[in-house]
Amino acid sequence: MKGAQWKGQALHPREDRRFVTGRGLYLPNISLPKMLHAAILRSLHAHARIVSIDVTEALKIPGVVCALTGEQARALSKPLRPLIPLPVETPYYCLAYEKVRYVGEPVVAVAAVSRYVAEDALEKIRVEYEPLPAVVDPEASMKSNAPLLFEPLGTNILWHGCFTYGDVDGVFSRAAHVLSERFLIHRYSSTPLETFGCIASYDSLRPYLTLWSNDQRPGQAMPILAHSLGLSITQIRFLTADIGGGFGNKRKPPYLVLAALLSKLSGRPVQFIEDRRENLMGLVHACNGVMDLEVAVAGDGRLLGVKVRDIADEGLNVLNPTVHSLLKLGNVTNCYEIRAVRFEGYSVMTNKCPSGANRGIGKPFMCFALERMLDGVARRLGRDRIELRRQNLVPPEMMPYTTPTGELIDSGNFPETLNKLLSLIGYESFQEEQKRARSEGRWLGLGLALAIEPSTSNQSSYMLTTGKRSASGAGEAAMVRVESDGSIQVVLGDVGSGQGHQTAAAQIVADELGVNFEDVQVSPYFDSLVSPWLYTTGNYSNKFAGTDVGAIQGAARKVREKLVSLGAHLLKRAPEELELADGAVRSKKDPKIPKTIQELAQVAYRDLLALPPEMEPGLEGRCYYRAALADLPDEQRRVRGQLFVSNAGHAAVVEVDIETGKVAILKYAIVHDCGAVLNPVIVEGLVHGATAHGIGAALYEEFIYDEQGQLLTTTFVDYLKPTAVEIPDFKTDHLESPSPYTPLGMKGVGEGGAIPAPAALASAVENALEPLGVRLSDLPLTPERVWQAIHSAGRKAD
Repeated sequence: MKGAQWKGQALHPREDRRFVTGRGLYLPNISLPKMLHAAILRSLHAHARIVSIDVTEALKIPGVVCALTGEQARALSKPLRPLIPLPVETPYYCLAYEKVRYVGEPVVAVAAVSRYVAEDALEKIRVEYEPLPAVVDPEASMKSNAPLLFEPLGTNILWHGCFTYGDVDGVFSRAAHVLSERFLIHRYSSTPLETFGCIASYDSLRPYLTLWSNDQRPGQAMPILAHSLGLSITQIRFLTADIGGGFGNKRKPPYLVLAALLSKLSGRPVQFIEDRRENLMGLVHACNGVMDLEVAVAGDGRLLGVKVRDIADEGLNVLNPTVHSLLKLGNVTNCYEIRAVRFEGYSVMTNKCPSGANRGIGKPFMCFALERMLDGVARRLGRDRIELRRQNLVPPEMMPYTTPTGELIDSGNFPETLNKLLSLIGYESFQEEQKRARSEGRWLGLGLALAIEPSTSNQSSYMLTTGKRSASGAGEAAMVRVESDGSIQVVLGDVGSGQGHQTAAAQIVADELGVNFEDVQVSPYFDSLVSPWLYTTGNYSNKFAGTDVGAIQGAARKVREKLVSLGAHLLKRAPEELELADGAVRSKKDPKIPKTIQELAQVAYRDLLALPPEMEPGLEGRCYYRAALADLPDEQRRVRGQLFVSNAGHAAVVEVDIETGKVAILKYAIVHDCGAVLNPVIVEGLVHGATAHGIGAALYEEFIYDEQGQLLTTTFVDYLKPTAVEIPDFKTDHLESPSPYTPLGMKGVGEGGAIPAPAALASAVENALEPLGVRLSDLPLTPERVWQAIHSAGRKAD
C-alpha cells in the first residue's frame, strides 16, 4: 500500500518455516556424483615430533581411494597465509608437518567411498611419535625456557604491545585510591548445532576448484585458498548453502585446503564434515587468559584511569592472533567516562586447540573484569554499587563520544538503560526479599552489569599489531534485480547463519521499491560467481546493521532510480513529479496514470527500442558499500576498531546452595539499545540467543586441559551446555538511540547478551554470598568452583 513501512514491523523470519520443516539445504544434503568422504586421524599428543607415518595398510582397504599426510600437503601446497603477518614464516599447513602441537591436530586425512570406510582406514595408519614437553599455561609459555611450538620464532609470544592514552602515570600518582585485581577467564565455545564442513571438487584439467562450505567468511577464505593451492581467485568457485549457526566458529581455512588436496589427489569430489568430538577438539575456542587490572579512583568515586595487563592464550592460532587483544583494547573503558588508559597485551601460543572468533570475541572478558572491579571499588569506598556506576557513566549529552583509544560511541543513553534495568528486575523490592530469604536460610543475590556492544570491525585496526596495512575499512556488497516479469530478486554477500537476513533484507527492499514484502525474494545462498563480494564479505562482527544494510539499500536505490527514470520517459513526466509506490511508478498528482513495475520490466528486458537512447537495458543494481566512519590509526595509535556501538544492561537474581555450590537463576532482566529496530522479532531472538550463550559461559561451559595438554572435555557429557531447562525466562525492554552514521540508524545486536551475562551472574552470586566474604574473579561459576570459594572464604575468616 502507499506509504507502507515494512521497516519496524514484527514479522516472523520467513526462513524459519523452511528450517523447522526440514527443508534447509545443509552440507550433508548435498551429494555430488562419485563423491568421496574424508576422515581425519588426529594427534593424541599435545606436543610431539612426527618420526614416521605409514598409510600402506590403510590404502589396501577396499573403498579407500587416497590418503594425505603433512609431507604431501607441504609438497602440494604453500603454508597457510596468516591474516596477521608474523616476523618469521611458520611451516603451518592443513596437516601437521614435522610436529604436532595440540591434541586433536589433523595428522593424516583419508578419502573413501563412505565415512565408515574412511574411519576404518584410520585404524590401520601407523604414526610413530617422539613426545615433547607440552606447555598449557600461557604465563609459563612466555618464559625463556618454555618448550617452543615453532623453533624458528624463538618464542611462544606471537605479539606484545603496550598502548598509553592520556596522563596515566600522573592520574595514578594523584589518585585517592588505587585498586588492583587479577581475573581469569576460561576456554569455551558456542558450539553451533551444525558442525563445520566442506565439499571440494577439483578439476585438474582446467585447473578449477569448486568448493561448498559453511565457512562464515568466504571473502577472506578465497584468498587464503588461492595462495595455498597456487590458484588465482578466478579459478575458485566458492558456495555456501544454509549455515546452521556460526557464532564466529566456522572459519577454518585448513580444512578447506585439506578437502581440495584430497579431491586433487583422487580426481573426485570429497566431503568432510566434523563429528561432534572433532568439533569440540578442533574447532576454535574463545581465548582463555589472565588479566591484571588496576583502577585509579578519585576521593569522590570518579574513575580516573585504568591499567590492563592482558595475556591471551591463543593455543595454536597462527592464522589470526591478536583479535581478542584488539577487541579488549577497544572495550577497555566500557560505558564509563575514563580518560586515561594503559593497555599492555600479549598473544601467547600454547599446546591447545587454536583460539578464534566466538560470540563477543574478547569483549565478555573485558566487561567481566571491569564490572567486577567496579563492585570491588564500591565495596572499598563504602559506596552503593548502582550509584557508583551512575556517577561514572558517559552522559547522553556527550554523544557521540570518543574514548581514549579512539573508539566512537555513536549514540546511547546509558543512565536510562540502567534506570530501566533496575525497574525491570525489581531492584527496590529485592532488598527486603533478600533479607527474608536469609532469615529462612536461603542465599539470594542480585547482580548486574552494563556493557557496550561495538560491531562492524574496521580492518585498519590490525595495523596496531602488525604495523602493516594489508586491509582497511569495513564493507559489504549486495545485488537487487527486477526480473522481466516484475519479480524482485536480492542476492547478498553476507547470507547469514540464522539471524534472519532474508527477512530483514526483504523488508528494506520492499520499502525502497514500494512493493509488498512478499514480492521480494532473497537468495539464502552465496555463490562467488553470482554474488557480489569483497574481502570483508561474510557473516561476522555483528556487522549486518553497519555495512550490509547500506549495501542492500544502495543496490535497491540504484534500481529505484532507474525505474523512476524509465517511468518518466514512458509517462512523459519529469522524474520529480513521480513516485514509486504500490508496485508502480505514478504521478504524485494523478496516481491513476501508473506504469507498473512489471510493465517497466517488460520494456527494460524485451522492448529495448522503447528505452531512452542513453539507458542500458535491464533493471539491476549492485552496491559495494563502505562504512564512512572507518579510519586509520593516528599518530597516537587511536583507531575506531569497531564502528557502531550498541549497549545493554543485564541483571539477575540467583539462589546459591552453599552445601553444593549450585547456582539457580530465579529472575533475569535485559535492557538493550541497538538503535533503530528493523524487526522486533529478530532482535528479540538475537538478544535471547546471545544471553543463553553468556549464561553457558558463566555457569556451565569449560574446555579443560590437564598438565600434559590432554583435553578432558570432548563430549557433551563433559562439556556442559545449558538447555531450555536451565535457561530462565527473560524479561526484556529496550531503548532506541538511532546511530547518526548508519543508513537506517540501526546498530548490531547479535553479541549483546554474551558480553555482560558472565559479569552480571558473577555479581549476583557474590552478592548472595556477601555475608561469607566470598570474592569471585574467575570463571566459570561451576558448583565445584563456587563451593571452593565458599570454603576458601571461610578459612580466611577463621
